[in-house]
Amino acid sequence: MGLAFLITTENLQLLSERKVLKEAEYSALLDASAVVGAARNEARRIVQQATSQAEEAQRAGYEEGLRRAKAEYAEQLVSESIAAERQLQSLRSTMAHLVVKAVSQFIADADPRQLFEAALLRVESLLRTEPFITVRVAPAQEAAMRQVLTTLREEAHWGMNLSLSSDPSLQEGACVVQTASGTLEIGVEAQLEAFRRAVERSGMAQQPPAKAAE
Repeated sequence: MGLAFLITTENLQLLSERKVLKEAEYSALLDASAVVGAARNEARRIVQQATSQAEEAQRAGYEEGLRRAKAEYAEQLVSESIAAERQLQSLRSTMAHLVVKAVSQFIADADPRQLFEAALLRVESLLRTEPFITVRVAPAQEAAMRQVLTTLREEAHWGMNLSLSSDPSLQEGACVVQTASGTLEIGVEAQLEAFRRAVERSGMAQQPPAKAAE
């Protein structure tokens, strides 16, 4: 009759009533015990490995989800920022147009001589070092500009080598100043365009900053 064993989760029990084991039976018992121990250790290893893999997968899934959420949030912020900048630029352009329109209506009623004089005085520091200066205006405003130049020579001590000529290609209010260094457009339209760009750059039309959420 063979030797019977009882394998439990904790140990290996001998089911034989004999108290003395034969050598072969004892070896079989040792082998069986070793198998049970190895199986138990392998089971523990498998459980630990499975637990570790499950925790790692859960952690990786959380980190990937967090990364995606951050990327989507950053993309949304960029889109909203671009949209807000476009709206702000549109608002600046609209405000600049309205301001320039109001200034244009005011200038339309102004004396051309005052406008020409103010324009020339703004570029006076550039003109005083030039060897020669040529001023061109529309034929209808040649007389007004000549009076302005006379006034500047007498009152502002303009002693530059300056000549005046009428240009049929220019509209009323236009004024072109040519020097050895280059050409300046200082007429009404040129000044209004420069004013419009300055309004847009200065942010006069910017909305007040939004209050931070509490």
